Amino acid sequence: MTPKQRTTDGQSTGLDWPALIRAGLVGLRLTPDQFWRLTPAELRLMLGQDTGAVPLGRAGLDQLMHAFPDPAVPKSPETGAVSDE
Repeated sequence: MTPKQRTTDGQSTGLDWPALIRAGLVGLRLTPDQFWRLTPAELRLMLGQDTGAVPLGRAGLDQLMHAFPDPAVPKSPETGAVSDE
């Protein structure tokens, strides 16, 4: 269920509270106290409306690494190992 804003004669009246309460109490089986303690963002997340951003994939990581390369690290001339200095 995805509650939306109610409109009357084209005028927005805010949130569709009956649908939100029904979704919380019936759909999510929350108690009234649990429902009223939720923030709008938490309720949207629980209702599946706010699925969040897509995780960073390899292509995105490669773009970031190309845009912000690590500085070159000096290596020891004798061993080729990275220096701690």
